[in-house]
Amino acid sequence: AGGCDGFLAFSTRSDPRLPAIALPHVGPEAYDNMWQKIRSMWTFVSKHYVRDFDYFIIGGEDLYILPGNLRAYLATVGSPDQVHFLGRRFKGRGRSNYFNSGGAGYVLSRAALERLPPLLNTKQ
Repeated sequence: AGGCDGFLAFSTRSDPRLPAIALPHVGPEAYDNMWQKIRSMWTFVSKHYVRDFDYFIIGGEDLYILPGNLRAYLATVGSPDQVHFLGRRFKGRGRSNYFNSGGAGYVLSRAALERLPPLLNTKQ
């Protein structure tokens, strides 16, 4: 994670070499239970790191980011104290079923992450 201001990886087992943090989630350890994993990750990060950084990115293990380029782009979108979601939203099945493309990654501003935890605890 060279060039990043911070880096965390989440897994089923902790590994301080990465650093990877073991993080429990609801349901089975399966790809089609990804939302529960993401929910646990954002909950953890919002609880422990929300005031430490301006922006937060999530993505798959095969995501490649140029931190300098991302940092330069983020400087053009406005203050991290404004709500920003940067990424690709997909339409799922049904009338109002949308989801974020996690594999390609997306970015939340600090303000967006601060507003997220109450929404993560709903049944929706």
